[in-house]
Amino acid sequence: MKKIITAVLLLCVCSAVSIHAQALLNTGRYLAAFSFKFDENISNNELVSLADNENYQRFAGLDGRDDLIDTGLEFALLTYYTPTVIGKRPPAANLLLPANNARNAGFSLGLAVYKGIVELRYFEPENTAALERYEEMLEFIQGKSNITRAQIENSFRAGIRGLISDVIDEEFNKVSFSLSNPAARRTYFSTLIRNPRNGRYTLNYEVPSAGFADVKTISAAARETLINELRRKPAEFDQSDIEAVRAQAALIPAVAFPAAVRDGAVNVITAFYLNPGAETYKALTEKWQELFDQKEPGQVAASAFSRALVVLNEEMGDIGQS
Repeated sequence: MKKIITAVLLLCVCSAVSIHAQALLNTGRYLAAFSFKFDENISNNELVSLADNENYQRFAGLDGRDDLIDTGLEFALLTYYTPTVIGKRPPAANLLLPANNARNAGFSLGLAVYKGIVELRYFEPENTAALERYEEMLEFIQGKSNITRAQIENSFRAGIRGLISDVIDEEFNKVSFSLSNPAARRTYFSTLIRNPRNGRYTLNYEVPSAGFADVKTISAAARETLINELRRKPAEFDQSDIEAVRAQAALIPAVAFPAAVRDGAVNVITAFYLNPGAETYKALTEKWQELFDQKEPGQVAASAFSRALVVLNEEMGDIGQS
């Protein structure tokens, strides 16, 4: 169920849900609060090394390799529940999992663990050992936070849509592409991101340098303002690059399609998590195909839909791959 991941690539955005539906922890946003180096694995973060052996083993054994803290959820659990680490977290991490509010933090972490239980029951029902580990972790969190199992399950049903909405917003507001200049013998692997809240555009582009990728960023308040910023860098961008960026900006799913398309994606994923089964899973594949069939903008949207599924659970990554 678990994949070793590089923290710098996790750029998820999370917003709070209503008071009646406790927010599931968005582990991508939690990781983004920490100062990870480019290509640094979670297990190598300096805060991980501050944990005592008992807590390290308790949380590293949740999933996959039982000797490494190598997922966002394991990292969140370790940094919150390890006394030698919790006080050393950056302020942004404390806002998501407040040290002075064990109940709220417990809800966020408990809901994230319960989400894993829901996924395991559907994708790996035969993996009883993994299910047992997740159940034991949920009991641990309940004990630390004075939360009942019924409260966790009810809040999950009320709050899962909020997390899915955040992930869809993240993926439907970006597009990845290559900027190639044969004459200059260079290619930038680029991602253009639109902030859904204020319309700000950010271009991240990787410049190969001495065997590794140097990631550069240009950000501006609007698309055309960003285009003007590119024009001010003639050593890095020519007119064909500028036109390519403008064309790709038009393909960002949240720009290319009405809000109903975004809402439809949220609805079908939410339906699966509320009632995991053959029919709701089939609806995911049908939604991907529906998007893909709408030529280039739809294919970009289908790719964004696939990425959102992988962010939520890598087992769903096969959708759209056949």
